[in-house]
Amino acid sequence: MEIPLKMSLKTSFYIPFLSLLAFILFPLICFSQTIHGKVLEDKTNDPLIGANIVLKSSSKTFTTNSGLDGSFIFHSVPPGKYELKIQFIGYTIRLETLEIGDSKLKELGVLNLSPSERSLREVKIVSKKDLETDQNARRTERYSENILNLVSAKTIELSPDITVGNVLQRVSGVSVERTTSGDGQYAIIRGMDKRYSYTSVNGIILPSPDDKNRAIPLDMFPAELISNLEVVKALTPKLEGSAIAGAMNLVMKDAPDHLVINANLAGGVSSFFINHPFVGFSKSGINFKSPLEIYGNVPALASQFQTSQLQFNNVKLPINALGSFSIGSRTANQKFGFLLAGSYSKQYKGGQTLFYEPNGQPGPDPSNNPIFLYIHNRTYSTLQTRTGLHGKFDYILNPDHRYNLYAVFLQLDENLHRKDIISGLGGTGEIDQTDRVQFTRRNLFHTGLSGHDLIIPKLSADWNVSYAIASSKTPDWVDLKLFKPNIDSTTEYLSSLPHIWTRSRDEDKSGSLNLNFKPNKNLEIILGGLYRSKNRTNFYNDYLLSSAIAGVSRQVFTTIQNATFRFNSLNEGTADTTNALNYTATEDIGAGFIQGKLSFNKWQILAGIRVENTHQTYASQLPATEAGKYATIDYTDILPSVHIKYVLSSSENLRLSYFSGISRPYLFELIPGTFSGDFYTESGNYNLQRATSDNLDFRYEKFFSKIDYVYAGLFYKHIQNPIEYAFVNKGSANYYYEPVNTSSPATNYGLEIVFQKYIRNWGVSGNYSYTNSSITTPKAIYGRDNTGAIVTTYQNQTRSLQGQSSHIGNLSLLYKNSPLGIEGQLSLVYTGKRISIISPYLGLDFYERATSQLDFSAQKSLNRHFTLYVKATNLLNNSSYQDVLHTNTLLGQEGQVLSDKILVQKDTFNQTYLLGIRYKLQ
Repeated sequence: MEIPLKMSLKTSFYIPFLSLLAFILFPLICFSQTIHGKVLEDKTNDPLIGANIVLKSSSKTFTTNSGLDGSFIFHSVPPGKYELKIQFIGYTIRLETLEIGDSKLKELGVLNLSPSERSLREVKIVSKKDLETDQNARRTERYSENILNLVSAKTIELSPDITVGNVLQRVSGVSVERTTSGDGQYAIIRGMDKRYSYTSVNGIILPSPDDKNRAIPLDMFPAELISNLEVVKALTPKLEGSAIAGAMNLVMKDAPDHLVINANLAGGVSSFFINHPFVGFSKSGINFKSPLEIYGNVPALASQFQTSQLQFNNVKLPINALGSFSIGSRTANQKFGFLLAGSYSKQYKGGQTLFYEPNGQPGPDPSNNPIFLYIHNRTYSTLQTRTGLHGKFDYILNPDHRYNLYAVFLQLDENLHRKDIISGLGGTGEIDQTDRVQFTRRNLFHTGLSGHDLIIPKLSADWNVSYAIASSKTPDWVDLKLFKPNIDSTTEYLSSLPHIWTRSRDEDKSGSLNLNFKPNKNLEIILGGLYRSKNRTNFYNDYLLSSAIAGVSRQVFTTIQNATFRFNSLNEGTADTTNALNYTATEDIGAGFIQGKLSFNKWQILAGIRVENTHQTYASQLPATEAGKYATIDYTDILPSVHIKYVLSSSENLRLSYFSGISRPYLFELIPGTFSGDFYTESGNYNLQRATSDNLDFRYEKFFSKIDYVYAGLFYKHIQNPIEYAFVNKGSANYYYEPVNTSSPATNYGLEIVFQKYIRNWGVSGNYSYTNSSITTPKAIYGRDNTGAIVTTYQNQTRSLQGQSSHIGNLSLLYKNSPLGIEGQLSLVYTGKRISIISPYLGLDFYERATSQLDFSAQKSLNRHFTLYVKATNLLNNSSYQDVLHTNTLLGQEGQVLSDKILVQKDTFNQTYLLGIRYKLQ
C-alpha cells in the first residue's frame, strides 16, 4: 500500500514512521509467504469455480475458494508443515502434504480433480443443461454450424438493461436506434439499417406493429422473459433469407425439469425529474374511434372532439416500478413440463431536446447553404407501461416424439407529453408553443405448436404451425398550438388544434416442415419448406380545428376548458378519402431448402440452397387515376450458402462462410402516395425492388476455458439494388423524398473482436468492431449558374450507409465472488460517428456524433433464495448530438460553439436508477 506524503513534511517525521512500519512488516515479509494454485477438471482442464480449498497446520487453518479462472491464493502463510484439502461437489477430494519454507512465493501449479464415480442404488437422476448460463452460451457458439453471438439470461440478469432493445447495444457489431426517451428500439447490425435484418421468436419471424416498416420495436420485450438472445451473422439454408446484415432470434424461457419459482420486485427513479416535474395527463377522455368511424363520411362537428387530455398534472419525482413472476415444473415421470411467466413495469422517462429546424430547401449563396428557420426547445415526459406474458408447455411422449405449445403476449403503452417552445433565431419574433399529447398502444401476440417425430430410424421430422398478430394504435393524437406576438408578451393566443387517429394491424399465419435424414454420425441431410401469409391494414384520419371566432382576430388562451374551436372550412372537418396512409396489403412467402452437413476428421462442411418466392399485393385509397393505386408483385430468389468449420485443436476453431441474402421493401414504401414529412414532401415508389447481397465471413475462435475466450473475424458484403432515400424530380418542379434503388451497388466490410478473461474474481469482457461501407447516390446542388440564375443540378456522392459507425466498442469490468454471493459490472458502450438522416442535398446529411454511455449493475445474494440488486444507466449523463458538417453560420446561438459544424439537435436524458430484490426457488 502506498502512503502519499506531502513534500512539506519534515524528514524527521516520516523517517521514524517508515522505520516503525518496516519493523511491523519485517516478520511477515521474512517469515511468511504467498501460496498460489489453480484447480482444474481432470479431463477437460476447465476451471472448477468455487472449489473449497483448506490449508491446515497443527496451529493454523486457512480457507478460500477458487475464482472464476480456477485459481486460488493464500497470503501470509508462516513456514511449516501443512495439509492441503481441495473438494468440489461431484469430484473426488484431493489431499496434499506441503512443506512451506522461507521463500516468499510458492506456486503449486495446476491441481486436477477427477469426477466422482460413486453410484447410488435405485436412484435415477434426470437433468438437463441449464440453457441460461454463460457457459452454455459459449458452448453453443463453439459448436454451432454458423457464425453467431449469444447473450445468456444470466448475463442479461446482471446487466443494467431491462429491455431487449438495450441489451442488443452490448453485442459485437451492433448499435441501436434510440427513442425520444433514450431507449434502444431498433438494431443496426454491422452498420446496416434495420431494414436489412429481422427479428424472430423461437425461430419464427414475427409481424411488426409499425405502420411504415417491418422492424419490431425491441423495447417492447422485457429482457427477463428471454432465455437466450441470438444474433446470427451468417445464414444457413434453414434460416429465412431476408437478412443481409443478420438476424436476431429471441429464445423464450423453457419449461424446467423441476419446480422453479422466480419473483422480482424493483423500484427506482429517473434523475431528470429531480429538476423537472413529470407532466402527465389522463387518457380516459380519449376517443379510440374518429368521427369518421362513429358518424360516417360526413363533415365533423367541433363538439365531437374531446380536450380533457389537455388538462395536465405535474408530479414531482415519480417512482418507477417493475415486477415479474414465473413458475415452472415437470411431472414426476418427466413427460409434461410447463412454464408461466409475466412481467410488468411502469417507467417515467424524461428528456430535453434542442433542435434547429432546417428549411426544406437550402439557399443558393453559396451553393447548398443550409438555412435554419426556428429554434425548438422541447421537454419530454413519457410514461411507459410494459406488460409481457409468456407460456410454454411441452410433452415428451418418448425421446422420439416431443411436442411444444407456446404463446407470448406483449403490450407497450406510452403516454407522451411534449412541450415545444419555438422561437426565431436570436429569440426574436413570434414565440410559438405546442403541447403534444399522444397515447400509443402497441401489441404483439404470438402462439405456436411445434413437434419432433421420428418417422423411421435415421429419418425424423420437425414441424411448426404459428399465428401472430401485431397492432399499433394512436387514437386522438392532439397538438395544442399557442403563440405569443413576441418574447416580452405575457398573453398567449390560440392557434389551432389538429386531431389525428392512426392505427395498423399486421397478421401472420405460417407453417414449416423439415425432414432430417442422418444415415450415420458424420452426415446429415435436411429437406424443408415454409409458407407464411401476411395481411396488413393501416388506417389514418386527421382533422384541423381552428381557434378562429367570428369577428375576433385572436382568441386569448386562459385554460383549455375556456377555449373555443371550429372548422374554418368544410375540407378541414371532412375525412380525406384519398390519403395514402390508408391501405391494405398482403404478402405470401413460400420457401424450400435443402442442406447437407458433413463431418470428417477436423472438418465440418454445411452447404445448401434455399429458394424463396414472394407474392405481394396492395390496395390504397389513392385516386383511381393515380398510377400505382393497386399492384401485384412476384419474384423468386435462389439463395445458396456454404459454411466451413475447421477444428484447429480441442479449443480452437476456424470458420469460413458464404451466404446470399435479400431485403424486401417495406409494404408501405411501395404505395406512391405523398405526405408531409418532417422536412420534405415524401412519397412511396411502386417501382422499388428488393436488395440482394453476397456475404463472406471469416472467424477465428479460441476457448481458454468455459468462460474465457477470444473471437476475431472479418466480413464483407456486396449489395445489389440497395435501398436508400433520395430526392426525385417528378416533373413540374415537384421534388419528392422517396425510397429508391441506387444505380450502383454498395459494399460493406469490417472486422470484429470479442473477448472475455477472468483472473480469480475479477474479469474483463468486451468487443470492438470496425465497419467501412460505401454507397453512391445522386445529390442535389441548389445554386447559381454562370448567368446568376438559380438552378438545381445533381452530383453523385459516395458515402457510408445510413446508421453505419466506423467504430463500435463495449468494455465491461466484471467482479464475481461466489462464496460472498456478490456480482457486479461497470460497462461502457461506445458508438462512433454515423449518418443519422440522409439529406437530398450534397453535403447536408445529419451526422450523429460519437457517443458513449457508462452503466453500472450489481447484486448480492442474501441467502439461498433472495438477491438484492441495483442498476444504474448513463452515469456520465452524456448527451446525443446531431450536426451538419458545414461551416457554422450560427455561432453565438444557443448550443452553437463549434466552427466546423452546425448543431442541429441535442438530446439529454439523465440517469436512471433501479433497486430491486429477486426471489428464486429451484
